[in-house]
Amino acid sequence: MRFTQTPCILLLYCWILNICSVTAVSQTDGGMLYPRESETREVKDLSGIWNFRPDTSQNRQQSFTERWYSASLSDTGPVIPMPVPSSYNDITQDKSLRDFIGWVWYDREFYVPSSWLGQRVILRLESVRYYSIVWVNGVQVAEHEMGHLPFEGNIGPVAQFGGHNRVTVAVNNTLTPYTLPPGKIQHKSGPGYPKDYFVQILQFGFFNYAGIDRPVKLYTTPSTYIDDITIHTDISGNNGILSWSIVPGGLCNPNVKLCKVAVEILSKKGMTVALSADLQGQVKVENVQAWWPFSMNESSPAYLYTMQVTLKSENTTDVYRLPFGFRTVSLSNNGILINKRSFYCHGVGKHEDYDVRGKGVDNAMVVRDFSLLRWLGVNCFRTSHYPYADEIMDQADQLGIVVIDECPAIGLTEPVNYNNQTLYLHKKSMMELVRRDKNRPSVILWSIGNEPLSSYAGAGPHFG
Repeated sequence: MRFTQTPCILLLYCWILNICSVTAVSQTDGGMLYPRESETREVKDLSGIWNFRPDTSQNRQQSFTERWYSASLSDTGPVIPMPVPSSYNDITQDKSLRDFIGWVWYDREFYVPSSWLGQRVILRLESVRYYSIVWVNGVQVAEHEMGHLPFEGNIGPVAQFGGHNRVTVAVNNTLTPYTLPPGKIQHKSGPGYPKDYFVQILQFGFFNYAGIDRPVKLYTTPSTYIDDITIHTDISGNNGILSWSIVPGGLCNPNVKLCKVAVEILSKKGMTVALSADLQGQVKVENVQAWWPFSMNESSPAYLYTMQVTLKSENTTDVYRLPFGFRTVSLSNNGILINKRSFYCHGVGKHEDYDVRGKGVDNAMVVRDFSLLRWLGVNCFRTSHYPYADEIMDQADQLGIVVIDECPAIGLTEPVNYNNQTLYLHKKSMMELVRRDKNRPSVILWSIGNEPLSSYAGAGPHFG
């Protein structure tokens, strides 16, 4: 049986209960390539200090009634500064904000260069917890449910090129039996409780941090562009086998004959080791350097190649570079094999929780965490209990630490949580997770849940 780089899907409750076939989950429409600068692409980071205002009205709907997205947030009422990326809960000394449930609003201004006119201009939010709506210059450009995973909107049609623009993000952290993860809203009345008082009941064991907790970026592509890349790797003797499928966007989709592609595989030192001119193809790399966990090859772990893709139409060119590693995963009677050698997972579970910033990604803490992992001799971790930031996943790829990649399906502990809406979100989270991380050599297993109510009859059809 041949095993490719696409990791297997597994069901994790507390640990491995069932390993499914080594295959890919079907993708949602469109690619989600990580924004990378190139000769044809620019990236602008909108991280910084934004304006912030919670909607403290009793029904949390005043902000929509007054259309806070249609003007600068400071024009709607008092605002406070709020760092992005960061959870908002621990930034101030206000206990009501720490435990706030409902809609909070962010906005900031940004500049779009006139040189970007004629290109696709994409606004990408790496993670917003949990439900979010995004406007640019008062026009809705994106909407997303669930945190921890990226989403995008094309702002080209509404952007002011060569001028200032405003992005507004509304975020709601309310958890119900029909969200992922689920929760409950409990209303309380009587002596000692103010009118319409309610609390959020959580069904998981960590603090419910919320907000824009990962970077917000603008990036450009030409009008004809590389929309998605899916790779599979195999190792045969001393040779690496790379198979791929490239999805073009714009003029080339579906008219692929109008475009030409050049694929170049580069070594770590930038030397060309293979070439192709196919959107779907396969090449052999001789004397391949495999991607190894650091515990299995201390002298040369985590070797990464680069797949350089150039897509040309009559008037445009797009270039994208994808780092990847040659790595296989298979199963034996004795456990998991990486590159046909037994792998012993000396691992941990962790969280993205940090002082002050909550679940806000922080590069200093990312580097510190990986230093601790290596110091402890840890060679793998599970992303308990949600997908981790790209910055963390990049370090795992580069340092040779194996990842069990988990979707945010924690807290499915009551029969009411097994419903069509939750099932839809659960499937959606897995598709978005695989779409984001499918090409990462560090990811060897997918986790589709943590400690669900597996004894409930409805759990069987849900997990199918």
